[in-house]
Amino acid sequence: MPLGDEVPEWKALRDALRDLVTRAGGCAAAVVDASGSLWCIWPVASTTLPLAERFLERELAEHRRVALRRGGRLRVAHPAEPSEDSYLAASFGGIYVLVLWFKGSFDPDFQQARLRRELPRIEALTVALPPPDGPQAGEGAAKQRA
Repeated sequence: MPLGDEVPEWKALRDALRDLVTRAGGCAAAVVDASGSLWCIWPVASTTLPLAERFLERELAEHRRVALRRGGRLRVAHPAEPSEDSYLAASFGGIYVLVLWFKGSFDPDFQQARLRRELPRIEALTVALPPPDGPQAGEGAAKQRA
């Protein structure tokens, strides 16, 4: 079962990402995991998928994925010029990463404080998601998320 609007938990996560983007003055947000999977993104548009792909290539190289799975943490602030991807990211739940993109530079300290406040809500919504391939498919993932 693919995750989408028919899954209330996914819709709630998408709405939380939308609210975060709005409050932060960002342009997009996503939840990805240490395996490189995209769990949820806002806005849901083909123009935001390349942002996630570039983030995964740049920040979640194999050594960082392994480190996350082993209890490591990821915190990244990349306030770049408008011609580059400008983002803030923080890991949670052992394997997930919340990424918030901006158009141009941003105040890292101010936005990191905002992300820390929002992270518990995003984490709760993410771990509440049903497994995308049905109830039995996620037994291992549910244990890993717990």
